[in-house]
Amino acid sequence: MLGLALASAFAPAMFREAVDWPRIHAWLTNGAPQPLDLASETREVVEQQIARIRAAYDVLRQQLEAFRPDVIVMLASDSGRVFTRVQVPQIATYLGEEIWGSTRYAEIAEPAEDDVVRLPCAPQLAAFLHRELVHLGFDVSYSRTLRPLGQPEYGTTAAFVAPARVLMPSLDIPVVPIYINTLVWPAPNGHRCYALGQSISELLSEREERVALLACGGLSHDHHGPRAGWIDQPFDRWVLEQVARGKGTEMKSMYDLESDALRGGGGQVRLWIIAAAAAETLGAKARIVDYFPSGSAATGMGFAYWPIAVAGAPR
Repeated sequence: MLGLALASAFAPAMFREAVDWPRIHAWLTNGAPQPLDLASETREVVEQQIARIRAAYDVLRQQLEAFRPDVIVMLASDSGRVFTRVQVPQIATYLGEEIWGSTRYAEIAEPAEDDVVRLPCAPQLAAFLHRELVHLGFDVSYSRTLRPLGQPEYGTTAAFVAPARVLMPSLDIPVVPIYINTLVWPAPNGHRCYALGQSISELLSEREERVALLACGGLSHDHHGPRAGWIDQPFDRWVLEQVARGKGTEMKSMYDLESDALRGGGGQVRLWIIAAAAAETLGAKARIVDYFPSGSAATGMGFAYWPIAVAGAPR
């Protein structure tokens, strides 16, 4: 049964110390013109942003600890570590016993071995979800072993392993990693993402395991793109308003529009649509933990959770 859903923005700098932020920002923005107000984000402001990220994750971790899940279904997009343009699945489940990845980045010459996180997996639940989603008409790929094609030494995407270590420091809760294509065009539209979330929720209702769902990506950003460093606050706040009102269906048509603003990191809001659909299927509305635009992290930072009304779930 699904008893808790969580959603978090993701940026390479968010779990790093302030001293690392300028170097990561330079990599993400790659010389693109920056907003004038970036100058106001001093070292002190960055420290305050780090404190807000940590405080938000404290709330998410407390929700997770209160629910005591047996398994966490994790949703993230790959940024080229595991998949290359040779093969880009729209949806892919990982069926292995363990998944690993580095929180460091090859693009800024950080050795992968400096910080590797290993997560136990739940292959039986993963296989169940994979099989049943295919039966429901979703074209889901799968992998039983982790053999990254893009950056073999770095393992899976940091969007899986970096948040997981903060949310469960003991790394003892098995996970079901599901990759969603959000970056390579064409990608699943909002209608398909909402239907996927509904189906995941309905399938989990057949299971005895206590399951939490974690979506990690977004909010607005355009790392390495022409709008890198620019944050679409109206877009971010609109997304958060919809999930807080239990109106994730309003986001279904979002990707019907052809727009540069919805490519790049804006495409990762697909993960939030899936999480919202899964929770709303069970009557839950999101509680927004925090939101702030971070020019220094080049990302709109949003955090939310859906307390689902089942026995033992946080209220």
